[in-house]
Amino acid sequence: MSKNTLFSHSVTGTKHLQTGLINEDSVLTLDKENYQIFAVADGHGARECFRSEIGSRLAVDVAVKNLEIFAQTVEHYDLYNYLKKEKERDELIRSLIQDIVEQWNQYVYADIKAYPIRDEEYERAQTLSSIYQKGMYLTNIYGSTLVASLITPQYILLIQQGDGSCIVLNEDGFLDSPIPEDDLCIRNLTTSLCDKDAAKRMRYVFVDRTKQDPIAIFLASDGIERSFADQLHLSAFYAELCLEMLDLDVQDLDLYFTNLLPQISERGSKDDVSIAGAMDLERMVQVKDVLSHTVKVARNMDLMHNAQSAYKQETSTKNHYIRESEKLLKEIEDVNEEIYELQEKKSHLLHDLDKVKSLYSSQIIVCKEAQCAFDEANGIYVRSLMALEEGDE
Repeated sequence: MSKNTLFSHSVTGTKHLQTGLINEDSVLTLDKENYQIFAVADGHGARECFRSEIGSRLAVDVAVKNLEIFAQTVEHYDLYNYLKKEKERDELIRSLIQDIVEQWNQYVYADIKAYPIRDEEYERAQTLSSIYQKGMYLTNIYGSTLVASLITPQYILLIQQGDGSCIVLNEDGFLDSPIPEDDLCIRNLTTSLCDKDAAKRMRYVFVDRTKQDPIAIFLASDGIERSFADQLHLSAFYAELCLEMLDLDVQDLDLYFTNLLPQISERGSKDDVSIAGAMDLERMVQVKDVLSHTVKVARNMDLMHNAQSAYKQETSTKNHYIRESEKLLKEIEDVNEEIYELQEKKSHLLHDLDKVKSLYSSQIIVCKEAQCAFDEANGIYVRSLMALEEGDE
């Protein structure tokens, strides 16, 4: 096989930096002539798992050691044909998984013996403090997930316990997640190496390289996966990562991840972010166009979503103006109705006014006639008085 470029990097998440917590992720790689191994573990951030950063370090260490023993055993005893048989392969790999889980538990108890749990650590556990002090469920203190890969010239073995992601760049240039999801991993809940059924629930994928030969494999803690909205954007991230790596010298990879991973954490999950993997840069060049297309599709989707959001916003604004216009039209209609009623009232008042004016005019005539009658009667009265006075004399 062509020699893969092996890489790994881990950074403390934005939230942990803000709160003064340490990085609870761990990564480890092993690059040998006939095999390559890399692993990523994510210690649980719960208060009850107050030694999870140690648990994650033990997880990658145990995984790499046991995968190395597995590779050496298969090579030494020429068990490759044995691995081609489904039943025999499952027995062999399940035995490997059992060894990883059991050895992780042994390492945990050895750490507790070497460094007994302190009172202040028990206090951090809060509700589980009394249970821990009784010596129960102590592995929970070191709870961690695990995802690891073994690459040999003949086959690839991928194993996973809990959340995180395993992304494979296939020969056609498309990215895939080959390991089945764990249906118990929901949001921030995840299965763990500390679970009683950890060995049973650990998933694995065996790849026969004569039938399928991935160009690259990426393992990551869930801090990366949760930084992207969906699988398409996650795939686009890895596609763009591949394109970036094609333009980088191998010695610059560590600096590249040192700059990239904190940005992912800050813009996305705020969690610790870790990645490890292997890639065949020579074959990756052959699928450069497909990778570019994957990135383009995600960007076009973003453009579409942005346009859709803008359309929704403008539509909402338009509908707002429509509603406001309808309100104003209703007010105008109400005002017009009032105007009509006032005009009707005005017409009636004008009619009444005309009647009053007519009556007023008639009354003036009557008043004048009454005045004349009064004047005439008064004149008669005066004359009669004068006549009366003359008669007395």
